Amino acid sequence: MKILIIGRGIAGSTLYYLFREKGHQVHVIESGFRKFYPTLIHSLLLRGKDIDLALDSLDFYRSHNVPLFSYPSYTIGEIPSEVFDDWLTRGFEVRELYVDWLNTSAIEGKKTDRLVGVKNLVDSVPYSHGNVYVDAKGRIFINKEKEVSGKYDIIILSSGAWNSVSTDFKLPLKSYYCWAWAVLTPKRELDRVFVYDYELGFYSRPVLGIGSFLSIVGDGDIIECSPFTPQVGDKRAVEKASKRLGPLVPFYKGDGYCEGTPDMRPVYGQLTEKIYYIGGLNGYGAEVGPGLAKILFRFIIEGEEDKNYSASRFNGIKEFKISKEPHEF
Repeated sequence: MKILIIGRGIAGSTLYYLFREKGHQVHVIESGFRKFYPTLIHSLLLRGKDIDLALDSLDFYRSHNVPLFSYPSYTIGEIPSEVFDDWLTRGFEVRELYVDWLNTSAIEGKKTDRLVGVKNLVDSVPYSHGNVYVDAKGRIFINKEKEVSGKYDIIILSSGAWNSVSTDFKLPLKSYYCWAWAVLTPKRELDRVFVYDYELGFYSRPVLGIGSFLSIVGDGDIIECSPFTPQVGDKRAVEKASKRLGPLVPFYKGDGYCEGTPDMRPVYGQLTEKIYYIGGLNGYGAEVGPGLAKILFRFIIEGEEDKNYSASRFNGIKEFKISKEPHEF
């Protein structure tokens, strides 16, 4: 088959390899609107079916030599016993303990959390530059003029926050602005661990991973908006983190646009006989993106529907508001 993938983010790049490795001809088109940062968080400390997606994603990264950098994690706050028991049942190395330098009890995770070199994955995918639009009749146009509908057997919309503005079809997706801060910190431990603080509402992650005086902090807050609308994110994440971690000096804001669904979990769907979409990665695409891409791949090739993530779960929902990103739990 001839496959057109619109967007080369984490999901689109994964789909490129899945189809190509089965002998299909794959063409990727990328608008260039999106930012791709070198690394993102991949955690297994999620809940329910999202853990399965994270495990599938990890398998994909390993099998395709995507760089992985593992560090311990500390989860602060009350985690439901059934979730913690599930982590133990799955064989994850987690334990409850008191962490002196955090001055609180936490769940320590080992080999459960890592930074993944997503830009290496995205940059490995060949693509053409262009803007693609899918109209209400399912016709595919490149740069508003060249129709290519008849050239491809399968078309997949995977443009992240630009999904909804790339088609006349109504999707269960809304775009939003998100951000995090690079900070200076006297606690060098922060460049060697992840901290997920569900009491104060922030997360931190390494920058270099060598015990430098650098860290990145965020809180999952969003501003619902068009991906073409400039926004200014606040520093509340830094203020929250400072209460736990001591003085932090923000010096750089990393930002971008993502998209959410009514339940803030990822989604895939079918628009016409040959047009599909994937998205709603809600800020944790590195964890679930490749896993969700595998589900869509099986749906296209074998007709196997996973109703946990298919758009059918949103039938009847016309209006909705998106909420905080699920970093990480």
